[in-house]
Amino acid sequence: MSKPVFLDVDSSIVEQNLRINKNSEEDDLAKLFDQKNFPSKLVKPSPGFCIKTKELTDKGKVFVNICQTDAIPPPKDITTKELQEILESDEPGDYRVPMSIGEIRTENDKKGEKAKVCDVAVNPSFFKKVTNIPEFKNFFLAIVFHGLQDKYNLEFVDEKIILQNRKVFGTLQTHRIQQREIEQKMGAGDSNPLLSALGDKTHAPSKKPLIETISSVDSITKEPPYRLYKMKDGQNCLYGEFQLPGVISTKEITLDIGEDRILLESKLRGYLLDIFVPYIIKQRNCASTFDKTSKVLKVTMPLVGG
Repeated sequence: MSKPVFLDVDSSIVEQNLRINKNSEEDDLAKLFDQKNFPSKLVKPSPGFCIKTKELTDKGKVFVNICQTDAIPPPKDITTKELQEILESDEPGDYRVPMSIGEIRTENDKKGEKAKVCDVAVNPSFFKKVTNIPEFKNFFLAIVFHGLQDKYNLEFVDEKIILQNRKVFGTLQTHRIQQREIEQKMGAGDSNPLLSALGDKTHAPSKKPLIETISSVDSITKEPPYRLYKMKDGQNCLYGEFQLPGVISTKEITLDIGEDRILLESKLRGYLLDIFVPYIIKQRNCASTFDKTSKVLKVTMPLVGG
């Protein structure tokens, strides 16, 4: 999947009388979307170990909980020698480490000071390897912090301390793991760009191992009511209407359209919708409007082939 396009919801274009109702002009897509949510499950990982560090800019405390769950597949089982060969190579081949990077939240430390916290989950067998083999630990910590930097645009100081007397900071959050995404990311080797590893300067990989980030959320969320349909008007478009009770501003909405994926989220209101569609969407041609009265977001998605 190519990099998704983030759409700015235009609140100045207000459509009246939007409702989640069917009409006679729609194609019947019920069969296509009877199983619109590909198999996924909510899991709460078990504790592993906790890393304490600071942000480079404001020196604010950051705690990263490394946790484990069987819902995430392990990477290919390789030896220490094979890992070193990968790190010394210009191409990592088909080696990738699946991990679920949760949302960053704020919690109080023992002094009552605010600290950022994030949970990163991996497969238990790989976790065991990380804890027992120093080379894998150095490699893993490097890609974890690069993943956090890449996802949240955070930079960290060099010092990273593994806490000895606590396995977790705060309360581990729930992750949503989707089977289809796991299958896609652990399949073709050219699905994602290479990510440079950062970390301990002495042991950090100098080349480009792959990180595979599995979808996750940091708390239980609810799916908003919605419908997807095509009109019998000759236009090859997929239309979506999403009802978002409680949303009062478009600033509360994040809409992410991929080639065959729709991700809609409102963290403030606890909404999360993450679905795949059986079409290829022209991402750059999508448009959206939000009706503040009916609380309905309407999205028009032109399809490839039309």
